[in-house]
Amino acid sequence: MLAAIHTVTQWLNEAGYLAVYIVLLVESLGIPSPSEIILLFSGYEVWLGHFSYPVVVLIAAAGSTTGATGSYFIARLGGRPLILKRFRWIFRTPERLAYWENYFRTKGDKVVLVGRIISGVRMIISFPAGLFEMPYPRFLLFTVIGSIMWPLIAVTAGYLLGPHVVSGLKAIKQYEIPVIAGLVVLAALWWWHERRKKQRQVLNPVTDEETIETQDSNST
Repeated sequence: MLAAIHTVTQWLNEAGYLAVYIVLLVESLGIPSPSEIILLFSGYEVWLGHFSYPVVVLIAAAGSTTGATGSYFIARLGGRPLILKRFRWIFRTPERLAYWENYFRTKGDKVVLVGRIISGVRMIISFPAGLFEMPYPRFLLFTVIGSIMWPLIAVTAGYLLGPHVVSGLKAIKQYEIPVIAGLVVLAALWWWHERRKKQRQVLNPVTDEETIETQDSNST
C-alpha cells in the first residue's frame, strides 16, 4: 500500500486536479483504481491549502459520472451478449434475467445511488443499469448524486485526518473487507426474503373475487 500511496501523491503533485478526474473516471469504467487513496490525499491537500474543497469534489464527481456514463452505454448499446455470457452464472434462468431487468427499470435508482458509495461496487454498478436499460435520465440523476456523495465523504475524511491521513487509510483498509462482507450478507438475506415472498404469492394466489367474497361473508 505504501507504493500506491507514493504513486498517488506523485500524481497529485504532477497533475493536480487532472489526476483526480482520471482516477475516478477509470474506476467507473470498471478498471481497478486507487480512488480512496487519491480522494483522501486530496482532502489532505485541501488541509494544506493546495486544493480547493468544492473544486476537488466537483472534479471527482465529474470523473465518476463520465466513466459511469461510458460504462452504461457500453452495456446498453453493445455489451449485452458479452455480459450475459460472462455472467451467465448470475442470470442462469430467463425468470431471473426478467426479474433483474424489471428491477433496474423500476427501482434501479436505489441500487445506483448506494452503489456509487460502496468500494468495488462503484466499478460495476453502471453495467447492469445499462444492460437492463434503466432510463438514462434516472440513471444520470442518481449517478450524479452518488458521485458527489462519495468524494464528499472521502475528501472530508482526508481533510479532518490532515497529517494523519496515512494511518487513517490503513485503518480504513483494515475494516473495509469485513464491512463489504457484511453488506453482501445483508443483500443476500434481503434477496432471499424477497424470493420467498414471491414464492408464497405464487403458491397462494389471492384473486380480487376471493377477497370480495371474503368481505361479503364477513359482513353477513
